[in-house]
Amino acid sequence: MPAFDIEIPVRITPGTKSLDRQAELPPDGLVLDFGMHGDVADHYGAKAVNPLPTTLDYLTSSIAGCLIGTLTGSMLRAKIPVTPDKVTGTAIGQVVPDDDNVLRLRKVTVNYEVELDEEHRAAAEEVHAAHAARCPNARSVSPSIEIETNLELLQPAAA
Repeated sequence: MPAFDIEIPVRITPGTKSLDRQAELPPDGLVLDFGMHGDVADHYGAKAVNPLPTTLDYLTSSIAGCLIGTLTGSMLRAKIPVTPDKVTGTAIGQVVPDDDNVLRLRKVTVNYEVELDEEHRAAAEEVHAAHAARCPNARSVSPSIEIETNLELLQPAAA
């Protein structure tokens, strides 16, 4: 029995000429617009009339957003003195065509930069080593999508 269901209305954007889509997110109905741009449009031989983020962009960012939240929350629970604004990352989604030429997100790499004193390196690395296994989105998509994360600790700027 599920703990809960997530219901999200989706539709083709009214008046679209390139099958743009919309989704309404809870809790307040925020509308996300999906479409095509760049390499995705080129792959499918489409002209992006109104270039918009692709569903692959949103999938990559959703996984990475969940991972960085899990990393930061895990560090705070471990009493590592990190401030959330000093944890940043860059997500790279690796997209490849399957044998039938459908594009597929195969790997997400998140490269973190965390400002933290050197004395906390061992604890931060221990948390980093375990955080992906505790991330709801990473667990939901793996092993279909490989998840890789890298941690770089930066010395805090002098006050």
